[in-house]
Amino acid sequence: MTEPNRILTNSEKNLCEYGGALGVGFALTCLIQHFIFTLPSPVTRPMVPAYFYMILAFLLFAFQKPFSIILLIISAVFSLVIELVWLLHVSFSLVVTLLFSYHLIIIITLFVEGIPKKLRMKRDAERAEKEIWAGKI
Repeated sequence: MTEPNRILTNSEKNLCEYGGALGVGFALTCLIQHFIFTLPSPVTRPMVPAYFYMILAFLLFAFQKPFSIILLIISAVFSLVIELVWLLHVSFSLVVTLLFSYHLIIIITLFVEGIPKKLRMKRDAERAEKEIWAGKI
């Protein structure tokens, strides 16, 4: 049986934890910028829940949840839509562009490193360990 804590290497754990923390920082920066500089309108109001969704997706990724990968992909689509809205309304935000670029970089890195498979293996190992200890405590 595989121990849940030994499935991910230290560099993979760091990628998840620090990558998620940096993503939360980017999304939070975009949210704060949005509150300070954006005029409320029917076009800009839907951006606020999208930023909160991105923060949640990156937080779950930092906690190494397997379903966070799907949330990050959806979050990247939200980020793309927000970027397009900014550009179509003749505005530019470097932070929003960085957030979208960061989404792409982190998702590509995750699949190149094979992290989604390892996160599922970790979840399965945790469930198996929980079942073993279920009647003994």
